[in-house]
Amino acid sequence: MPREGHISFEELNVNFGYSTFEGSLFLYTEEENKFRQEFRKFVKREVEPVADRIDREENFELIHEILKKMGKEGYFSLAFPEKIGGGGKGLVYRTIIGEELTAISYATAVTYGASAALYAMPIIKFGTQEQHEKFLKPIMYGENLGAIAMTEPGAGCDVVGGMRCSAKRSGDGYVVNGEKRFITNGSKANFLLLYVITNPNVKANQGISAFIFPTDTEGYEVVKDYELMGRRGSKNSHLAFHDCWVPEICLLGEENKGFNILMSGLDGERVFATSQYMGIARSAFEVALKYAAERMQFRRAIREFEGISFKLSEMYADLEASRLLDFRAARMIDADHRATKEAAIAKFFTADRAVKVCLEAMQILGGIGYTKEYPVERYLRDAKIGQISAGSSEIMRFLAQRELFREIGL
Repeated sequence: MPREGHISFEELNVNFGYSTFEGSLFLYTEEENKFRQEFRKFVKREVEPVADRIDREENFELIHEILKKMGKEGYFSLAFPEKIGGGGKGLVYRTIIGEELTAISYATAVTYGASAALYAMPIIKFGTQEQHEKFLKPIMYGENLGAIAMTEPGAGCDVVGGMRCSAKRSGDGYVVNGEKRFITNGSKANFLLLYVITNPNVKANQGISAFIFPTDTEGYEVVKDYELMGRRGSKNSHLAFHDCWVPEICLLGEENKGFNILMSGLDGERVFATSQYMGIARSAFEVALKYAAERMQFRRAIREFEGISFKLSEMYADLEASRLLDFRAARMIDADHRATKEAAIAKFFTADRAVKVCLEAMQILGGIGYTKEYPVERYLRDAKIGQISAGSSEIMRFLAQRELFREIGL
């Protein structure tokens, strides 16, 4: 029975999980649903007890310990090639991990994703067997970490046209100079997937190369870690490269052919990021749903008021629509189809709805939602970055319309 008075987050005991809403189960195979339930138990056991500490203390060490446990359980290497000991699974499985981790700790999920997804995916697709052995195997178990380094002080959304970090041939290798910033895992990574200009005399998209950069290379500098509004506990860094020499084995694919590698990775990055926004929104919604059923005002549970019940219906609809969009794009990429338009739509729609759902959840909770007694304020802080990182919501809308016109030959 609903009760009068203050309700603590602990009393709500929100652990029913998204699969309670059975419609979503039909999107996934029996194996995928089984994996979700299995991984959710791991997250509840290993992540939930420390999620608040990770945020409050900005505690990266706790995150790293979780990733090591994921490694031992086989979750970190789930999508890595079977020939080097991985699980051989695709992007759909990564989105399940992304959603379930983020539902409890976005800082943990983004640290995992930067390494096991954003760094690893292009190397899995374009790397040689030798590169798989040398640069994927070391991060398969969460002990070592990877990062993707694209953004620069002068190159954000215009990452291709504005790129200045460069590499020049030197003997049987290359010398790297320049800067990168807003690099998730940057200060903790053992390897970077680094995009640089190798031919400044052609159009930018014809002169970019991708390198796998070991961070123990002489001349590499972590300038600073940024203090963040959300995702606290994860590391986001400004990096500098001062005459850093790397051997030719570090070149991923062909010289000056890195643009295709970069573009192929972005669609997968956006789909994975979208799964994280779903996780945040899902948790905010679940807290609001349970709270509305238990919070009494005017001798009625507040869910009985139209102003609250309509909010909950719209929040749920936004979650379901987000899931359908992201699932479609993930399935397309797993089937080796181009999904630039679908990934862009999924990302901007879900990023915007995640912020909206978190705001509405806070409104439903009222004053207590604005305090740190509930995690909704953390969800809101975490959610905002979705409209900015991995391509802003404005850029995603631009990409979607560009692809639409391209499809009709304009």
